[in-house]
Amino acid sequence: MAEPSDAPRKLHPTVLDTSAVLIAHAYAHALYDAAENSNQLSAVFEEYESLVHDVLDRNPDFEQALRSMIVSRADKEALLRRLFEGRATPIFLNYLLVLNDHSRLELLRPAFIQLRSIRDRRLGRVPVEVRAAVPLDAAVEQALRNRLTKVITGEPVIHSQVDPALLGGLVIRVGDTVFDGSVRTRLRRIREQLLQRSTHEIQSRRDQFSLTT
Repeated sequence: MAEPSDAPRKLHPTVLDTSAVLIAHAYAHALYDAAENSNQLSAVFEEYESLVHDVLDRNPDFEQALRSMIVSRADKEALLRRLFEGRATPIFLNYLLVLNDHSRLELLRPAFIQLRSIRDRRLGRVPVEVRAAVPLDAAVEQALRNRLTKVITGEPVIHSQVDPALLGGLVIRVGDTVFDGSVRTRLRRIREQLLQRSTHEIQSRRDQFSLTT
């Protein structure tokens, strides 16, 4: 199966509750099974990845229209058909139309993340989310992959994102484990340590004062 692009992506934060994540997973699971059963998994995955990164990332107004409660489902269906009919596999187009029928187009991004996770698990891969202040070059990414193979079970698959707010360094997430080496985090930890030290010194002086009175 063709590998998806691992080029760094800018962050597109999405806040979802647990029920929304479960719904996104259900849609992704159904799409995965349908595509796999028809031997079109690679094509569908590439189409979905292209929709997210080549269309939604570059056309925020289009994404907003799909998510809008003002735009009718009929208008959204016409838009989806005009853009994807004859260009995408019938399975993927049908998936988009089903999302629209159930007013779930806001799940396009989280469902793609779920689809990618399902694929990685079935292939024995371990998804690794990496946030960096600047794009990772090939040498850094390979060194990171080599290091990860020594501490995790499975093949690490790095998905990198650019986050200038990190002020340098890396934030690496493997499942529920986060390895944070960013400057911002180190500064925060230093401040916390200084605050704890100051609090301890104040308390010690109070204790000494109470003993001498």
